[in-house]
Amino acid sequence: MPNPLFAPKTYELPFTSPFDAVGVAKTRSDASSIHNPTTASGGTITSLHPATLTAATEFLTATRNPAESMEPDKLAIGSKEEMILVERIVGDGPTKEIEVVAYEPSTGLIMAGVSSGAGKAPTPYSLKAKSGRDGVAILVAVLTAARTCDELDSQLNELADLMKGTGHIPATEERLSIVGAIISDNIYRRVEGAKTFNEGIGININDIKNTNVPVITGLRIKNGSFSPDTVLTGEFTILERDSTASKSRKAGVPGADLPGMFSFSNRDFSPAEQFLIPTIPSWYVIPNEIVKLCRHAKATTGKSITMRNFMLRGPAGVGKTEGARAIACALNLPYLSLTCNANTEIFDMLGQMLPDVDDNDGVGSSGISNIDTDFHNVSLPTLQDIQMDPATAYEKMTGVYDEDITEDIVYQQLIKTASSITRTDDNKQVGAGQRYKYVDTPLIKAMKHGYCIEIQEPSVIANPGVLVGLNSLLDNTQQITLPTGETITRHPDTVVIVTTNNAYAGCRDVNQSVISRMNLVFDFDEPTDKDMIARAKAVTGCNDDEALDLMVSVIRDIQQRCQETRITDGVCGMRELFSWVQSYMITNDMMESAMFTILSSVSADPEYREDILNTCVKPKIA
Repeated sequence: MPNPLFAPKTYELPFTSPFDAVGVAKTRSDASSIHNPTTASGGTITSLHPATLTAATEFLTATRNPAESMEPDKLAIGSKEEMILVERIVGDGPTKEIEVVAYEPSTGLIMAGVSSGAGKAPTPYSLKAKSGRDGVAILVAVLTAARTCDELDSQLNELADLMKGTGHIPATEERLSIVGAIISDNIYRRVEGAKTFNEGIGININDIKNTNVPVITGLRIKNGSFSPDTVLTGEFTILERDSTASKSRKAGVPGADLPGMFSFSNRDFSPAEQFLIPTIPSWYVIPNEIVKLCRHAKATTGKSITMRNFMLRGPAGVGKTEGARAIACALNLPYLSLTCNANTEIFDMLGQMLPDVDDNDGVGSSGISNIDTDFHNVSLPTLQDIQMDPATAYEKMTGVYDEDITEDIVYQQLIKTASSITRTDDNKQVGAGQRYKYVDTPLIKAMKHGYCIEIQEPSVIANPGVLVGLNSLLDNTQQITLPTGETITRHPDTVVIVTTNNAYAGCRDVNQSVISRMNLVFDFDEPTDKDMIARAKAVTGCNDDEALDLMVSVIRDIQQRCQETRITDGVCGMRELFSWVQSYMITNDMMESAMFTILSSVSADPEYREDILNTCVKPKIA
């Protein structure tokens, strides 16, 4: 008797896209799995299995092709130790249900249930015809574990290419039929003949008696028996221990698959622009928040309101800038960044009049002499003059000394004065004794040319009105007037990403008018210990698990101590961990390396550093 997953009635279930096309043959005599004992002799009729192929397409869409749809995540896949965990949303609105599955490949143990929502205990999952359960959720768990077979892995990769229409093999219905037949036969043969295959090939599934699958109980969910340690894709809502569980787990989009995945523009970039499009390491797994953000950017292209303004918040070292670069990579856009500081003013955002230093014996690159005899009595201050003594710089241009004058006002006066006494050649201001030229900032370049611009840490700006001055570029107007008088219109492809935190000394809350113009705002939580170790391995190449575990433990203790004692003038996170690990690989002395990496970064106060050394570092590092 076949496993209920492959009962005759399951072959009568409807096919889903792309296998529902009329031209996709549902049986074949020329395609079967290498694990089919009759393949060699020929004459085998292979039937495509609807549930297996639905599971395959949903698996690939969730893990390889997240740009296929803007629908909320329908599938979550993760693991707890050796157990594969799956949540699958079925239906919508009042009929929405969530199928949950726990599968342990080594023992064949499989449990399942159906929940109506978070906090609702699952009811039994039955494969009986009347229940409407098609086994897809179970088969997703099986597929996740079954890719150790080279044949299945290659066929799933080919199916992914066919689904995207970008593979080297044309996405014909004939090819879909062949691939579907091999995948269906592969899973069927490895389940039915599990005991006859070598380890890693046979798919062990305990007998599902009377089509009833052992149920996942609400009690075991509450005590964390099925709370995932790692997440391949999606977000779990039922199998989490509680509603406060971290939402910062990673989605299964490897860096190697990311370039151009969510591209919404067919523009041809110059070699210089192509150089600005980031590349992402193949080991880097893209956060789920980034995948969702990119999906929104692509799906709203061409709409009356496009989503192009985003904010990423979180403590230092959690991957905000890596996330911004990943966004540019996925959207296939050149990436620029602008880093803020306490003294950032609006002209730092919009562009500056800078001295033209491309001179040769008093003659600039435009061939015009710096000395204009008509204005030999005019002396303009330099930018350093303005920063050091704005009142005197203002007096030099206007004859008025004002102790309360601001750098911003003086700078505006410099532009006005230079414009009134100069003539322009190729946008270069030529004046008496000193020539100035207007220089675009990265922000203005991105706005003009349709790039991805990251504005880093605006919360440290002392003047809260600086970022507000950009609101016209962020709202529907999308225009701004530059200090030169030029009005620019934001390019429709421009993506603005604000990365910020408000958990450190000197940080301020971002103005609400700015936040209201952000289409999406994502909060990045601290990575788990396991994530920190994995990232440290990938970045540094260190494979000493015992040392990494100890170093992460020390980092956590330091963070806790800083919270307890209100030490806020330093940082101790992922970047400091990377530096510590790299130094340790050179010195082979964990304590020595700690002194000038994590301890030197945690505070500028010697007494605070001594406290951290004695309470957090020395007790764990002899």
